[in-house]
Amino acid sequence: MPDGSSQNFLIRGSDYLARFPGFKLVAREDEVKRLNRILMRDKANSVLLVGPGGVGCTALCLELESCKADPETPFDILSKRLFWLDTDGLFSSGDPAAMNENFQNVLRRLSRYPDTLLVIEDMRDFIEATRNHGCTHFINALMRALDQGKFQAIFESRDEHLEIVLKCHSNIGEFFTMLDLQEPSREALQKIVSEAVKRLEDHHKIPVSDEAVETAIELTWKYRVREMSLSRAQPERTLNLLDRALTSYRQEAHARPPKLNEKERELALIARAQKGENISAFAAKTPDELKKMSEMLASQIEIIRSEWQAKQESLRKIYKNQTDGEEALKDLEDRLEEQRKKDQEARESAESELKEKAEAGKAGFQPFNIKTAAAGYESEKVNAIKAEMDQLQKAIEKNKQAFDAMTREINQGLELSADHVLHEFSSLSGIPANKLNQDERAKLINLDETLSGRVYGQDHAVKKLADAVRVARVGLKDPNKPQAAFMFLGPSGVGKTEMAKALTAALHDDERALLRFDMSEYMEKHAVAKLIGAPPGYEGYEAGGILTNAMRRNPYVVILFDEIEKAHPDIFNVFLQVLDDGRLTDNRGLTVSFSEAIILMTTNIGQKNFLDPAMSFEDAVAETTRELDNTYRPEFLNRFNGRQNIVCFNSLGLPVIEKIATREIMKLNAQIKAQGRDLTVEITPDSLRALCKDQYNPANGARGIPGYFASQIHPAVANTMLEAESAHGVMEVIYDSKTQTLRVVHPQVRDAAPAKKGAA
Repeated sequence: MPDGSSQNFLIRGSDYLARFPGFKLVAREDEVKRLNRILMRDKANSVLLVGPGGVGCTALCLELESCKADPETPFDILSKRLFWLDTDGLFSSGDPAAMNENFQNVLRRLSRYPDTLLVIEDMRDFIEATRNHGCTHFINALMRALDQGKFQAIFESRDEHLEIVLKCHSNIGEFFTMLDLQEPSREALQKIVSEAVKRLEDHHKIPVSDEAVETAIELTWKYRVREMSLSRAQPERTLNLLDRALTSYRQEAHARPPKLNEKERELALIARAQKGENISAFAAKTPDELKKMSEMLASQIEIIRSEWQAKQESLRKIYKNQTDGEEALKDLEDRLEEQRKKDQEARESAESELKEKAEAGKAGFQPFNIKTAAAGYESEKVNAIKAEMDQLQKAIEKNKQAFDAMTREINQGLELSADHVLHEFSSLSGIPANKLNQDERAKLINLDETLSGRVYGQDHAVKKLADAVRVARVGLKDPNKPQAAFMFLGPSGVGKTEMAKALTAALHDDERALLRFDMSEYMEKHAVAKLIGAPPGYEGYEAGGILTNAMRRNPYVVILFDEIEKAHPDIFNVFLQVLDDGRLTDNRGLTVSFSEAIILMTTNIGQKNFLDPAMSFEDAVAETTRELDNTYRPEFLNRFNGRQNIVCFNSLGLPVIEKIATREIMKLNAQIKAQGRDLTVEITPDSLRALCKDQYNPANGARGIPGYFASQIHPAVANTMLEAESAHGVMEVIYDSKTQTLRVVHPQVRDAAPAKKGAA
């Protein structure tokens, strides 16, 4: 196979860049400079470009080709010959011999000039392909060529595939320098999206408002959605949301005119006003005025419908003409191919006949069609078909122009708004649009009230935490530290973990977004490796750490380190760096930022002090503080805002327990209602008070009451729902404080005998 076959698997940088018309890299100047510096080095001048999917690794490589038109580009970069490897094409034959020869040709072409730069867009795919086809020696050959300085390379890898790439060859750390490409900052993201959205507008033929762009950035910055296209990194996450919102909006707008919806909504409001409902917009209108408005709107609606129907019919006609023309063109292409075959067969037959006559010594007259074919002319029939095709092609192009003009007319006045983006994101995430649309400022102002609605009796802790969050969100915190860091102390079951869940739900509208670590799982010395990754040379080195990997996927989280007193002391060295510098470097050298995270820690140290009835809350706090000093190093405790954010939780009094019990009844009724049953569980205030007094144990905290309800009341409700499917009405719960028994009065049964102690 000739050496030129490598052309099939190496794509020149200029040709690859041509696949992205209008390419322009925005707000990545620092990353480009870092990449250039690595490529200009003498040693380790190949690049392992690492980042989450969608962050722009390929765009950064494209900029190396694009920047050649920039007069400020360093000459060392200007002289680089860029080639992208077509991995799929290289392995597509499945023939080991052919693949080996093709790869050797690729290496020979790359080695012709020392300033050649090879880009492998997804190194994991290349490695897996070599393994699947028995060609792992390709990696050794590639690394040997890099070692000999025959060319340079850029290997792109996603975070989750880095382990595979690092394992592919033992010397990869010697030849390559890792460049960790992280998501752009908020300001940089704004510039990138504002530039890239022009491509979406050209594709959908619909403009995008500035408010829609801002909303898309805000939503994708704050929330993480499991849906595939929105789980990637910025800026792709924002652009995917805008693309999907534009698609949904265009689909809706092309199915039904937006003006028609507005007019019909207005007509429905007038109809309600005519029936006597109090509609503020029409409160001052008389019945006659309302009737005239209704008739005028009905007339406008009819006009809009008829005009829209006419446009739809015209579009369908144009579309049918287009499809008919394309089918006719395909038929002509088939006829052309068939006629050319006939002409070729006729020429071959004539030439064969001439040859036979020449051999027999009978020189004959050479047909005209053979002479014209030799001169490059085609037959009259072929030319006639081609002329017909040209006319049809012009008609198709004219029809397409008419279709585009009609589309532009329909799109006129359309614009993607923030509401469209909100509703699209709501449908993808499952978060109600009214929550997404809440004013962030109002949400922060009311944060105390929101947290207090879930965590009872800890107002001092709620205020401290809410104040710290507000300070961080308005930009008054140290940019190199976490948004807030708190340590919660107190008895079990008083709301420490619930506070973390409530804060996550308030800020992210989903308490499942909480990143929780149970520190009882990190009691051994080697447990540090679980958080930040194993040291080089150890099993699992390439996989990274649980904490660092989670933070790279989503740095905008609430992190809960639960019961930290159970963790190994070495873990606290990691905490020191996170709390002070707001960053952490994993075992592979990838840096993770905690500057957007809120870090909460809980500990049971001093728990007995708060349960001692002989000690006041102030005395319990003082004694617990002394125990903290004896347990943890001062530099660790000082990381919590000079100990100001070390907060002790109160033991819960009976009034608080009664509120929790009431909440449990409300939750139970909500669950019953969700099943579509007309049943309501009620308990008298006296019974509730007596139940809480008898069943509450301060050592168990608030968890005992929900547990008691789950074991005593829930089974009775479940049995009623199963045994009496038509049961409805009030199901009364009566508690006898003398016998400490519950009696559940069913809706149709009012004379049930008392149950045994502890039974429903």
